[in-house]
Amino acid sequence: MTPLFLLLLVASIAALAVACGGDDPAPAPEPTATEAPEPTATPTTEPTPVATEAPEPTATPTPEPTPAATEAPEPTPTPTPEPTPEPAPLTDDDLTRAFVAGAIEYYQQNGRDATVEFYRSEAGLVDGRALTIVDTADHILLVHHALPALQGQYVGPDSAFPGFAELIGIATEEGSWATARGVNPDTKQEEPRRILAVLHDGLVFAASHSALVQDVAESVKEYVSRAVAKYDADGLDATITHYNSRDSLEGQFYLFLIGEDDIYLAHPIFPHLIGTDIKDVVGSDGQELGKEIAQATGEGVWVEYLWPHPDSRKEQQKVTWAIRHDGLIFASGYYAGEPETGPPAWRGADPREYTIQYVHAAIERYERDGLQSMLNYYNSVASFEGEWYLFATDANDIYHVHPLIPALIGTDIKDVVGSDGYELGKALAEATEEGVWVEYLWPHPVTLKEVPKVGYAVRRDGMLFASGYYVRIEDPVGHTRAYVQQAIDYYESNGLDATIALYSSEESLDGQWGLTLADENDILLVAHIAPQFIGTDLKALPSSGDRSLGQELASATEDGIWVSNIFPNVRSSETLYSHTWAIRHDGLLFMSRYYDDQPDIPEAP
Repeated sequence: MTPLFLLLLVASIAALAVACGGDDPAPAPEPTATEAPEPTATPTTEPTPVATEAPEPTATPTPEPTPAATEAPEPTPTPTPEPTPEPAPLTDDDLTRAFVAGAIEYYQQNGRDATVEFYRSEAGLVDGRALTIVDTADHILLVHHALPALQGQYVGPDSAFPGFAELIGIATEEGSWATARGVNPDTKQEEPRRILAVLHDGLVFAASHSALVQDVAESVKEYVSRAVAKYDADGLDATITHYNSRDSLEGQFYLFLIGEDDIYLAHPIFPHLIGTDIKDVVGSDGQELGKEIAQATGEGVWVEYLWPHPDSRKEQQKVTWAIRHDGLIFASGYYAGEPETGPPAWRGADPREYTIQYVHAAIERYERDGLQSMLNYYNSVASFEGEWYLFATDANDIYHVHPLIPALIGTDIKDVVGSDGYELGKALAEATEEGVWVEYLWPHPVTLKEVPKVGYAVRRDGMLFASGYYVRIEDPVGHTRAYVQQAIDYYESNGLDATIALYSSEESLDGQWGLTLADENDILLVAHIAPQFIGTDLKALPSSGDRSLGQELASATEDGIWVSNIFPNVRSSETLYSHTWAIRHDGLLFMSRYYDDQPDIPEAP
């Protein structure tokens, strides 16, 4: 019998007792006899005593047995609710769609003019996403944050900007996706971009994000496979040309191509390696990584080593896939971990102070790790920091470090003489442990025209450690505009023919500054750096990815515009950016540019 049943039974009996009253039951009365009278003489039958009949005692009724209670079911535990799963993180597609939807909502609430004004401003940028708005009725580009000079211009059919016409063509009310090359707003590198175009109220609202896939190992192999396919389809020359250009870069991916003799044929990040033997490449830690890559077969090999990241230029662990095909080595890789954030240390630094710091860091490495470690590191591309690299000699003044011009290794620095006859090598060799500064002329890595360079050299243990920098113009933006204005003034005073003659000569060059001039039809009249393009339509010059720099420059008005782009610098280790000031005057297009390591378009004063 369960405890529960016993409890119920006891409770039932108690309840019944309460129902029958609170006192004990009355006892049955005793029978009372009536006293008989005295007998008389006449005998009588003895009377039978009359007894009062006692009532039958009332028996307390026995209660009917309470039916056995149905056993209560075991209590069912209340189930613990399953925890609500965390919502899946938003994808890049989700974020881009939300950004465009937010822009459309802003338009609905505030109207066209306010929307155009807001999304042209910095406030309209969200997590690196910028909005593009095109009016489909008249094909006017209303908002294009990446290139403000194009805002307000016609971009429809037969315009110089066919990409926007394609954008109009794909846009739908639900939104359509497309992939095209574009510039990453954070890294400033060209890469595949995934674009969403939504048609609303006669306007196209569009934004994009990086289309790079996350499975990097497979992506690297796919990238290399596409390079092999291009070689099979287009031949060696076309492959070399493409993969030596920035158009071939996809984020951190770039191809380096090695010939049958193990000589570099293509390297878009460190072009000074072209023509050198990959087997001679040694990592800063002494790893003979070049020899390992040169062992690639048709099945392919993975090689891990330290190598500078193309954005930060700081060493990171790199994992490279290399495969032999038709005797050539096709190779690319990815970097383990995240690149260092923030600008490089040399950007914005005082060049004189940074030169001293750079040279003394080399001496510290020598004293800490020994001579061989120092030679390995400073003869590798890992040692480049912007325009700074080490050149060094032994105690006999024989070069044993020169990563930019390795052919100098083994020669005497005292034999180096400038084009003006200045014995700059001897001047540097006079360095003591206190150091020496030497100013001399040296070819600019872009124009190859000699410009002032300042070198710093110091002795330690008899060896010479040295580096240097190009003399900077304090205000390159102002200097560029002033140079162009001087050309316009000369044109006003002397006419077109005289202007063409002067600015086609060496006399007109001012360090890295030279003039490019086009007529009212955008036909090039002066192109000092690339004279082979004289007579060519500026708008027809080769494009860089999806950007047509010639078309951008040709869009200049009398107010002038700045156009910046990565410059394929084949004579230096650093990534250079070209900043061109273009302005119309009298229908002619006057242009000049300067080069530095700053990626952004300068603000016009």
